[in-house]
Amino acid sequence: MTPTVTVDTSRFDAAWREYLPKTKRSLADAVNARTFFLMLRLYCLLPPKSPQAARNKILDYFNRPVGADRFDKKTGKRVGKSRQLRVVHLIAQAKNAKAGKPGLYGADMRKAAGALRRRAAGSVGYLKSAVTKAIKKLSPSFQQFGGTRRAKKGSAGVKSVAGNAALISLANQYGLPQENVAMHKGSSANTQKARSGINPSSQVRMNIGLADNQVGTVEGIYAKAMQQAYNDEARELENHIAAALQAAFDGSESKGITVT
Repeated sequence: MTPTVTVDTSRFDAAWREYLPKTKRSLADAVNARTFFLMLRLYCLLPPKSPQAARNKILDYFNRPVGADRFDKKTGKRVGKSRQLRVVHLIAQAKNAKAGKPGLYGADMRKAAGALRRRAAGSVGYLKSAVTKAIKKLSPSFQQFGGTRRAKKGSAGVKSVAGNAALISLANQYGLPQENVAMHKGSSANTQKARSGINPSSQVRMNIGLADNQVGTVEGIYAKAMQQAYNDEARELENHIAAALQAAFDGSESKGITVT
């Protein structure tokens, strides 16, 4: 099932109506710009604030030793860390038993435990994933906070990728670290940008795969983040308008009040 979110856009709508007659942008460009910024804010506001901290927390839990220290039967010495029983081993064994498979030991256990760690750490940022895909469709060059990626086939080394300046600016406003999230297969997004015309509009549809018992919780998380995104973007429009009015009052705008 996919969450359905409803928010109060009255403050944003009021600021938008006041903003539009004053902007230098075309109506379609203004709609697309605001849609882009709303999605950037949603990306910032959805949990976790720090994807890396969330990954570390998961891995710390998975790697937690279970029970007393173990000792090698032959040597009598304490078993090394690589052979300690950990929470991840219990989880892997339980999942295996639930699937009706034989117990895991040795190399099979190491493989299963490693896969569990990777999936759990990789799941961090799942709620942001669909938003990331939506932003990338609105702006194909969007690379979150940047980083490095493999060079094109036939070229050696890695290529440095610049982060999105608008996202970095918003992350700084919200006090967030510059940490990317993965593009999960279970999420998708479709967008429609505004085109020139009498009443241009844009549309963003996002889908994330959830179990039935997760929908209510996720709806609440998205609704809270989306509401704040609209309120914060309304405040941004209000600030633009106020600055333009002040500039006109001070005489620094000789051709009327305009905002960008």
